[in-house]
Amino acid sequence: MADQDAAESSGYGAVLDPDWPKAIDRWEHPGDGSVVFSVPAAPGAPPDVTVVLLHGVGNDGSVFAPIMSSLAPLGTVVAPRLSPDLLTDVGDDRLLTSSKLVDWLGEIAPPPWRIVGHSMGGVMVGLILRTRPDLVTSAVLLNSPLPGIVQRIRDRDRLDRTGRALLFMKTLAAVTRFGRPRLPRFLRGPELAAVRVALRGFVTEPGSLDARVLSRAVLGSRTDDGNEFIRLAEGLPAWQAEPFDDVPVSIVLGDSDPLIPVDDVELIVDSYGSAPIHVVANCGHFAHLEWPRLTVDAISACFATGGRSVT
Repeated sequence: MADQDAAESSGYGAVLDPDWPKAIDRWEHPGDGSVVFSVPAAPGAPPDVTVVLLHGVGNDGSVFAPIMSSLAPLGTVVAPRLSPDLLTDVGDDRLLTSSKLVDWLGEIAPPPWRIVGHSMGGVMVGLILRTRPDLVTSAVLLNSPLPGIVQRIRDRDRLDRTGRALLFMKTLAAVTRFGRPRLPRFLRGPELAAVRVALRGFVTEPGSLDARVLSRAVLGSRTDDGNEFIRLAEGLPAWQAEPFDDVPVSIVLGDSDPLIPVDDVELIVDSYGSAPIHVVANCGHFAHLEWPRLTVDAISACFATGGRSVT
């Protein structure tokens, strides 16, 4: 494990690229018309490489927007909006669910993929890894519930830290949906303060996050799917931890994440025994927004050293 004290070397919530909003392209998925955010590969990036970013509950691809331009040296970066419909067949037949997701992703980015999954998006990454590892060169899981942890989330005490965080998440969705019609680009005054309060359930220092990140990424990523995704997360099969070493995987966790506590690290080791685990100090559930430099460095290191060719 690493990064317990490395967090002190990077500013909490620091913006890596001041012009990140200008770098983002926005277009429609050819299949279902949902929004896809993307950044073209930077000069000198490996040709024909796509970095796919999968978001978590109640977000869309824009939640990755502040770090997307910083990942462009790795290849073309795409961050689609996932729909709960992509998981409607979740059950014991993981291949059936994976096929729908893989086909949907293939319409916007042909494999092989370098893939990053945050939270619920990490569950989807794990699903792809265990059913179609031939399509992935390497993967990074950010604050992600891994096999076996789903049972704890499902059986949680609604008054424990995880339960309170989920309540905060629902509150955040309600607050941002309230502000969105009047302030589609920026939150100001009471609305911005309300979002910071709502974030306290699962972000370590919401008052230190850049206001543009909250206004343009967190606000912009709110969807009407949040509660539906939460219901899906609670109903996911409690797939047991199982060894997986077919594809290089790296894991980033926050030491103060109420949804994915580091106490569950043994389950993670059981699932990805050879994966480096980066435990970031003073970090909640959104490593890529709270400690973007450490997150980008961890992603870059995994993709630079852990990739493999796929035919």
